[in-house]
Amino acid sequence: MTRPATQDDVARLAGVSRSTVSIVLNNRTNRRISISEETRQKVWAAAVRLGYEPNALARSLRSGQSRSIGVLVPDLFNHHYLEILEGIEQVLTSQGYHLALVVTNFDPDRERSCYRSLLQQRLDGLILMPTFWDQMPDEVATLSEMGRPAVVLMHGESNTDRVTSDIRGGAAALMDHLLSLGHQRIGFINGVARLVMTEDRRHVYRRKLDEAGVAFDPALTVHCGTTMVDGYQAAAQLLSLANPPTAIWTINDVLAVGARRAIDDMGLRVPEDVALAGCDGTALAAQLTPPLTTIVIPARRIGQRSAEVVLRRLGDRDGDPVLEILPTQLLVRRSTDPTIPKAVTLAGSAAEVVSPAEPQCQSKPVERR
Repeated sequence: MTRPATQDDVARLAGVSRSTVSIVLNNRTNRRISISEETRQKVWAAAVRLGYEPNALARSLRSGQSRSIGVLVPDLFNHHYLEILEGIEQVLTSQGYHLALVVTNFDPDRERSCYRSLLQQRLDGLILMPTFWDQMPDEVATLSEMGRPAVVLMHGESNTDRVTSDIRGGAAALMDHLLSLGHQRIGFINGVARLVMTEDRRHVYRRKLDEAGVAFDPALTVHCGTTMVDGYQAAAQLLSLANPPTAIWTINDVLAVGARRAIDDMGLRVPEDVALAGCDGTALAAQLTPPLTTIVIPARRIGQRSAEVVLRRLGDRDGDPVLEILPTQLLVRRSTDPTIPKAVTLAGSAAEVVSPAEPQCQSKPVERR
């Protein structure tokens, strides 16, 4: 069995003295030694690489006395993430825990730094919403070696507990809805930090067009940034095509706000000239004129379940990884159908699976109610 890393090991890897390592890792100051921020980062990077645990942190993890859970979130501008945080905070507070929050702003270097910061703190567990998870193999391996409970809010493979939503089911319901209204030129605004994050939605978009016998036109897909301005510019690009779309789907409600403004500025009407739909089901969607059709992702419930899972894991460290897929819904409003006088819900999909292996999703038929 490999012995635990020591401060001497960290010192050798970082190329500094053991006393410097002790000062940095124990967050102390020394009037005789001035330690630069670059050296501090080098020491912490070496500690994370080696999986070194300061004694105080190890004691905290064994005893569970910190009563704090670290949370990594990519953005605080998008209401979707704020709703997830509300759910997390509600559960943690009710159980006497505190939330230690770091925000990455969709920046890979900042995400790595924030992630390391969480690993260094005396925290009982972690709830992570990563964007560049696959680009941090050393940090991810360190998390596994430390045995610290963590829940990851993402699709894809992971050896940790995961809580996600059935985005494919919601996307399929939206595409069925738009196609049923006769739209064949459907624009897709994909404003995301990394394309891999929307692979499921892009797959459903292509599949549904193929099933309907509609040829895929790459000109109708725009990859852009994550802001309202990006949504505006992407919609303007689509609507300037010689054969523009009759419907536009943005991958979140924030982008839809920008797209709505672009449609207005080009003298077009929603939905008579261009139908518009979003995703996430945030409060923004209800405030647009007309109200926005959107895929409702249960953000607050995702936050609640992630907090519940990480707290449960504190008492069961050896159980198989948990996967929970929460259902989504398609909320149809007048932005896609002018005949609807007020909000009508269509059932999008329902799937909730707790399994260490492959989820078996069950979809409900789309129906008005």
